[in-house]
Amino acid sequence: MAKNNDSLPTILILLGFVVFIIAKLVEFIGENIVPILTILGFGLGFFFIYHILEQRNKKITEKEHTSDYFMQEHIDKEQVVLAPHEKQIVNKQPDETIIDINNENFDLTIEKPIIPTVTSMKPPYWSHAYVYSYDDIKYATPEQKKYYTYLKEKVSTGEFIDIEGYTNYAFILYFDFLNEYQNHGDIKLLEEQFKLIGQICPKTKKYTFQILMDELSKRKDIYSIEKFRSLEDPLFRFENSYSEYNPYAYKLGSLYKDKLKLNKNEIDLLNKIWNNSNVFLSINDCLIEVMRMYCFILKEFEKKLEVDNIINKITEVINKELIRKKDYFESFESDIYLNIFKKTENAVRVVYGHNRKISDENLLKYSTRVQTNFNKLIGEFIDKLLIENEKNIKKPSKEAQIELNAQNVSRWKSDFNKLKDSFKKEDKYNFFDGIINLEETNKKNPNIENIFFEASKFIAKFDNVQSLKYYAKYIYYDLKSKKFDNKKLTKTVQKSLFKTDEQINDFKKIIAELIETSDIQKSLNEIAEIYIPKRKEIKLDKLIIKEVEQKHDGTVELLNEYLETEIKEPFKPNSENEETEISVVPANNSIFIPKISIGKIQEELITKIVSNSFEINQNEVANFATQNGLFKNQLIDSINEACEEYLEGEVLIEEDDENYVIEKSYYKEIVL
Repeated sequence: MAKNNDSLPTILILLGFVVFIIAKLVEFIGENIVPILTILGFGLGFFFIYHILEQRNKKITEKEHTSDYFMQEHIDKEQVVLAPHEKQIVNKQPDETIIDINNENFDLTIEKPIIPTVTSMKPPYWSHAYVYSYDDIKYATPEQKKYYTYLKEKVSTGEFIDIEGYTNYAFILYFDFLNEYQNHGDIKLLEEQFKLIGQICPKTKKYTFQILMDELSKRKDIYSIEKFRSLEDPLFRFENSYSEYNPYAYKLGSLYKDKLKLNKNEIDLLNKIWNNSNVFLSINDCLIEVMRMYCFILKEFEKKLEVDNIINKITEVINKELIRKKDYFESFESDIYLNIFKKTENAVRVVYGHNRKISDENLLKYSTRVQTNFNKLIGEFIDKLLIENEKNIKKPSKEAQIELNAQNVSRWKSDFNKLKDSFKKEDKYNFFDGIINLEETNKKNPNIENIFFEASKFIAKFDNVQSLKYYAKYIYYDLKSKKFDNKKLTKTVQKSLFKTDEQINDFKKIIAELIETSDIQKSLNEIAEIYIPKRKEIKLDKLIIKEVEQKHDGTVELLNEYLETEIKEPFKPNSENEETEISVVPANNSIFIPKISIGKIQEELITKIVSNSFEINQNEVANFATQNGLFKNQLIDSINEACEEYLEGEVLIEEDDENYVIEKSYYKEIVL
């Protein structure tokens, strides 16, 4: 309001200046009109000067009565206008009991719902005015005073009275009760009276709160001390609509109380910590499970130990070691619960196959000794409870697994290894279902193609068609990746998959078309037909057959005579022309198990690779093979074929870019 009044003189001055300019312009029109405009300009000028002086006097008055104007300005902003009558003017100096009000809030609600008392006495109209003290009742009319007496009598007996928005009654009653308290000193009575006034006129709550806090702080009785502490809680004020600031708005308990239907204890436990967000907890299901287990573990903890006593011991350590005790103490309890929350999160991460753990030593910011003492008193016991209750951690949903696999691109290997370990040839469809599930839960995994490459290699010795389908899916997903690796199946696997060159060529055509079109479904359908025998249609020309028969009649008769002669003289084998079977006889001093038949050249190459940290350059192998009268691929294939059966279809030596490598675990299986 003050700002609007200050701008009015400026506008009027500008208006007067405009009028003056117009007057000057009118001089050119006629001399008669000039005197009239000049008088008008002077009149406006005197009016402006008078208005400015009046506003200055008002500002001086406001400075002298700052607290009065503060209270009344606040009421003016919040109070509903009751009637368009003139406001009552108060020409009275404020007394020294006027309260300096701040923005603190206080719960003044009555626990039980209050129903307004229906009475025949209606509050007389009382236009809003400044109320500085109880003495302002003197400015009320006889009817208003009579109603005020009735109001006080009813409120004193605990009755709710509807004053119909006439706040003057409530503020005078507020000062009246405060004056009486100075005599009787009953803080509980004052508190109850303030609560009821707050129900009758909510505008009084902010003022009564600060007065009550001031009075409680002066008292030394147990009730006042405990009450003062409880009223310091900002959450209490927010929940009772006395503050728009929710101190727990971004804490887990407040954020999820409705969604998870948390009880009060769970809300309190989760509100001990701030929303501790990270990549793992950004997955909603993971956060919910960590919160659930956090509450569960703390409940188990409280059953077996007295938590308050342990926290008090650690608090004692902080008080002894820290210089800025107060600054750290306020956040210490939150850090204790945060530490427990982080331990719980790590336990859930392990069960969910998310092996990247977070640090749970946030108490080190106090001192190493504080963290160590916490671990001894609380941390180790929490760790034990988490291990004992690991079975209570719920499995992640499919949606959560999709997000987890996107974050940890190798997470699928754990589930894949379980499928391999539990595989049975007669139950191979369980393996197929497992791969389908891995495909669904890894649809956001940028390395999804590796699942199908490994699946193709594993299933090759059990199901040729399914192996080729998995390889086709590997190509399909590899095309979508950032880099098209186009890894080839080992020659040993290829030999187990294809029996004819025709099958190999058909498969190569399917893969080439897949790379060009990315039509995976068509490729999968065509792969199923690779192993179906292909029959060629043969048409015979009977005329040509007869011509050939007539042409070679003499030849046929001669051949028949020869055949009859050979039947009469049985064949006698010549021992000199008899073929002998060649087999590789392993040396007596071979380092390999007896089941593997391998020659000295092959054994020498394996030893050479192993001694070179289980890898060797392909050019070096080519030179070694040439020296021994062999081809490089021929030598490698002979070794893999010899070990294939014992390694369950896996190859011993694999290509890796420009090198050949041997898997250490495979090597250990074939040596003595």
